[in-house]
Amino acid sequence: MRIGQFRPEVLAAISQAPSVKKQVRQVANEIRKEARRRATKQTGALRRGIQTENVYDSKTGLVEYHVGWSKKTAWYGLLVELGTEDTPARPHLRPAGDKVNQARSAPAAPTHEFGSRGEFA
Repeated sequence: MRIGQFRPEVLAAISQAPSVKKQVRQVANEIRKEARRRATKQTGALRRGIQTENVYDSKTGLVEYHVGWSKKTAWYGLLVELGTEDTPARPHLRPAGDKVNQARSAPAAPTHEFGSRGEFA
């Protein structure tokens, strides 16, 4: 069954269930750990700045976990991930999500999309 086949209020209720929140948080923390391992290390601020954030979307009622860079200590994370005209891309967040997704996906399981969500406080 695909996620789009559920009514929005059902998805919101499922996302707020403690056991579901725990499992989703575990996946987000796995992605954070892998992204920290993959991130370039010069001062270590980028690695330390990769965080997991619990987000409640009041419009949809969904509880989500975002993995991204701290605006205060690793504001440049997206520049490293995507590169600039002067520096090549050194992706670490997206490949981490892809690796965790691949490791957790069974052949019959639905696929999940993980990606860079940008920065958060």
